[in-house]
Amino acid sequence: MNQLDYLAIPPVIYPITKILTPAVVQYQSHSNIPVYEIRKDKCGVVLVDIVFQAGRPQEAAKMVAASCAAMLREGAGKFSAQGLSEEVDFMGATISTRASLDFITIKGICLRKHLTKMLEIIGAILSEPHFNESEWIHFKEKNKERLKVQLAKTDIISYREITQSMYGFDHPYGYNSTPELYDAIGTEELRHHHKDFITASNCQLFIAGDISDKDRPTIDKLCQRILAGGKSAGTTVQIRANTTPSKLRIKAASNQTSIRLGRMACTRHHPDFDGLNYICNILGGYFGSRLIARLREEKGLTYSIYCLLDTQLYDGDIMISTEVANENVTLCLEEIYREIEILKNDLVKDEELEHVNNYMMGNYLNLFDGPFNSIRAIKSLALAQIPLDDLDSLIKSSLAFDAYQVRDMSQKYFDRNDFWEVIVGTPQE
Repeated sequence: MNQLDYLAIPPVIYPITKILTPAVVQYQSHSNIPVYEIRKDKCGVVLVDIVFQAGRPQEAAKMVAASCAAMLREGAGKFSAQGLSEEVDFMGATISTRASLDFITIKGICLRKHLTKMLEIIGAILSEPHFNESEWIHFKEKNKERLKVQLAKTDIISYREITQSMYGFDHPYGYNSTPELYDAIGTEELRHHHKDFITASNCQLFIAGDISDKDRPTIDKLCQRILAGGKSAGTTVQIRANTTPSKLRIKAASNQTSIRLGRMACTRHHPDFDGLNYICNILGGYFGSRLIARLREEKGLTYSIYCLLDTQLYDGDIMISTEVANENVTLCLEEIYREIEILKNDLVKDEELEHVNNYMMGNYLNLFDGPFNSIRAIKSLALAQIPLDDLDSLIKSSLAFDAYQVRDMSQKYFDRNDFWEVIVGTPQE
């Protein structure tokens, strides 16, 4: 075949049949802290994630976990907030802290030669945070101003309203940040949360890159600085509020209206998790999904729309979200529910199932592409308490669905009466 033949005859496309998952080195460091490593010799870079189960379910007061995570980096040990930043910048490294709903994470990335120094700084952040009063006041005021900006955005408002409606204001996954909640807590609450939950018993380490057995003493030294004692994060989260699905309309000046539909679902340990995730991909999980094809490609109603199964440690939900022109809100809702009804009543064709499988397999390829992507995937599984001994079986089980299973599970979970509906903007009826 000459070169011009390739222009007329497309190359053969072969389906992805196997995902090459990385070797994960697992061991327990000081105080029995679990460590997960994915190694890549001579890449010259190391990523370290230290994760604590110290999120909202462990809070003594609302907003304590997120505030504690943010303040960890505002001065620690012998470093002031500015001095700590300068030390990290001098190494060309990055150290960040963040809080999700269930976890607080301290992440560090540096060149291999600076690993020891970076871990010394992280050790100070974990064991000797200042929680300085003046830094706390500055943090509160800055976040109040940021909150004002966020509350001018319709998509932010709709997300806040629908999660609070589904879970309830007193549920860890349901409440929203407010200026009053920031004012209700002080540095003493942050210190208590740090002492109780930023501890070895609630900790896991995830390391990727240029790492080897020779670095074990350095890792052990870091783990020795993590506080012992404290409280176990194992907790029973309050059962979600016994509220019935509702429709909420909020007026807001905007050229577009934000639409969110949501319903309660399950955690990753539920037997329906894989099937629900599969269905969400069919409906709105990728660019060729049904909602994208119908509302964007055919109708031109929106630039983007998605359907997502969002799971936490103790609960989960299905969320459909989009933004549309104010005059198209009613039509958009009709089209969304139309696609849901088709999914519930008609069998999915084999060709579409193959498209979804190919998309998900391609996504798995990306998830395990290189040590840094791979450690994120491993971290997600480990934190959800999913065994890592057979990753191939986990991948296969997430794709093992036929048209009848899809239809039956759609009928179970996509009843229109089970969905909350939040619309924020200036829709024209």
